[in-house]
Amino acid sequence: MNGVFLSYKSEDANRVSRLAAALQECGFDVWWDRDLPGGENWHAQIRTALESAKCVIVAWTRASVGPSGDFVRDEARQGKQRGILVPVRLEPIEPPLGFGEIQAIDLTRWKGSTGDPFFQDLVAAVRAKMEGRAVPAAKGPLMRLKRRLTYGTLFSLVAAAVGAFGSNTFHIQDKACAAPEMVSDVCGAMGFGGRPAKAERLAWQALQPGSCDDLRTYLDRFPEGAYRGRAHSLLTAPREREIIVWTPGVHELVLYEAPPEKASPTLEMAKTEARARAQRKAEKLCKGFAATTLYRYKTAKPDAQEWDCGRTGAGFSCGLDGQAICALEEKSTKTEKTCGK
Repeated sequence: MNGVFLSYKSEDANRVSRLAAALQECGFDVWWDRDLPGGENWHAQIRTALESAKCVIVAWTRASVGPSGDFVRDEARQGKQRGILVPVRLEPIEPPLGFGEIQAIDLTRWKGSTGDPFFQDLVAAVRAKMEGRAVPAAKGPLMRLKRRLTYGTLFSLVAAAVGAFGSNTFHIQDKACAAPEMVSDVCGAMGFGGRPAKAERLAWQALQPGSCDDLRTYLDRFPEGAYRGRAHSLLTAPREREIIVWTPGVHELVLYEAPPEKASPTLEMAKTEARARAQRKAEKLCKGFAATTLYRYKTAKPDAQEWDCGRTGAGFSCGLDGQAICALEEKSTKTEKTCGK
């Protein structure tokens, strides 16, 4: 396999090197900036590797989500836009704004073993992205919970766990309900862990980026929803942007095609040849609009309003007087309010 791009903050290089080695041990061709050849243009090399990657892994840490992590977030954003992003958490932090909907694989306790269930979740997610499949449900969180249940007296442990879960002691609800989606949906339906139910999660994922109306519709449907705080904050900080609008239109230009010296055998053939010449001239005239950035050329056709035909020797010669009908798109701008998601 090949094409795995690893995005991280330089402060986390030691931990990321262990992650890269483990992925390579599992058969993946991992690219990270430690592979840059000496003397190369590193911006261009990173861009080329990122654009050719089939999967982008981003390592969320305090450094990468902090003020100096712009490059990491930009690389992650490109992976998200292409639908190939697989985030991992190396420290117990929240992902940056705009990445909370993609569940990060928890590697905060990973010691480097390729057999670790959370690392195996990462392997399964990477393979799915590279093969264009949906990422399978994570198994690590449930396996961790099963391991915990084996310690001590089963009854007392289960009772303590249920009590802790119900009261959200040490935020156990939040952690247990964080992933995978199936578990999160069940928690949301039961009101645990501050998670959304399935209908709310799907509605949030379906919001059009930047749509203020979609955010208002979401709040109308789910006034006490899990994302209500984020939705309110986006609505109260709208931005304006200018967008380009292309409006279809028609322009008419004077078109004259003189009779040629060469005659055609019949009058109909003379008119057909005159139309062909006029078509070429109409296209040339109409394409002149596209010489500026204000118009985009679509089509052109001649409109013969008067014919100038006569005999020439043993045949006929025709010209025409009329218009070139230019189908164009005209450029304009308008201001749009966005509430970016």
